[in-house]
Amino acid sequence: MKLKKLAALLTAALMAMSLAACTTEESGAPAGDDNPSQSQNDPGNDKPAEKKTLIMGTSADFAPYEFHKMVDGEDKILGFDVALARKIAEEMDAELEIKDMDFNSLLIELQNGRLDFVAAGLSPDPKRAQQVDFSDPYYFGSQCCIIREEDADKYQSVEDFEGVPIAAQVGSIQEGLVRDLFPGATLVSLAKLPDEILSLSSGKVDGVVVETAVANGFIAKNPGLTIGFDVPYDAKGSCLAVQKGNTELLDHINAVIADVTESGEMDEMVTQANLDAEGAEE
Repeated sequence: MKLKKLAALLTAALMAMSLAACTTEESGAPAGDDNPSQSQNDPGNDKPAEKKTLIMGTSADFAPYEFHKMVDGEDKILGFDVALARKIAEEMDAELEIKDMDFNSLLIELQNGRLDFVAAGLSPDPKRAQQVDFSDPYYFGSQCCIIREEDADKYQSVEDFEGVPIAAQVGSIQEGLVRDLFPGATLVSLAKLPDEILSLSSGKVDGVVVETAVANGFIAKNPGLTIGFDVPYDAKGSCLAVQKGNTELLDHINAVIADVTESGEMDEMVTQANLDAEGAEE
């Protein structure tokens, strides 16, 4: 009899344990959890996903592409390159971070992975194309030579700069144009465009080769300067640059460029940048 009672007790205990296990599995929560759904789905435990940061490199002395301007007491970088970059970041649901540096450092920093892309009125020449990948063009501009108004009769073509100092920005397409088209001139390479304009106004150089839209901005703020003549240039347009092989970002950038170009928004960006450039700091 005792053995029968012991066997019955063991059977009952095993059945109780089995029922408890089934209850735990079906509820999806361990025994003793009074409100499992609250602990698993508590909104207070959900952290919002952090936005990706998209880092743009530029040289903000190239109005109306990119330039500094005081807005409500704060130094801001504006321009149609910046407006396009913000559109790209917006479409990627990303925060845009702008790093301003010397033009000649931009592609180096991009290749080293410290930038996601470069927006600085870049022309896709073959040498640069070996270093980075370029987007589709989003703006086409011409090149010119700025001179002093008093020298308008003296400098009317590239041939007139034989043995004469002429300035261009270090690492720029204009620096290459001076080397190729002004072989008799003395090239003065400077890091910043305002320094070139100052050198021209003070008589240290007799000309500055620059993109025409940029030239108009400087001339408006520097009485006594004028465009002497157009510089021959096979315009390939201005493009953004990304690291070699970054096709995902490049495809996204090209899609945005196609959209703003077709819709006319790019023209609006250029118009607004020219308006903003009035009164901008050099």
